[in-house]
Amino acid sequence: MLRSILHIALAALILLNGLGYSLIQADFLLNQEEIAALFCINKEKPELTCEGKCELERRLGEAQDHEEKKQQLTQEEAQIYVLPSHCTAPQVIWKEIHPVYGVWDDDENELLEAFDFFHPPSFS
Repeated sequence: MLRSILHIALAALILLNGLGYSLIQADFLLNQEEIAALFCINKEKPELTCEGKCELERRLGEAQDHEEKKQQLTQEEAQIYVLPSHCTAPQVIWKEIHPVYGVWDDDENELLEAFDFFHPPSFS
């Protein structure tokens, strides 16, 4: 029960995240007269028939700028998402196999820990 509520809440958050522009436009349509009276730049020029559309364009522009800033990662943020080399899939160079120790890498003169995997304890 709790799991299904969590799934519904997360789905609603994802849906609301994608509806940003639609919510701005819906808010504008519902409050167009009030927005035109309070925020319209072209009140003195009625021949332009702006009716608050300048404010809508400004808000949509701000939302687009915000989306672009979210998509641009700084160097420090990009390093957070890069996995360190020891976390990637094991890459084994099969040059010489030692019967006891595993694989020996001749290039770097070190033993590759190819067979050193974590095995959880068995409770049987």
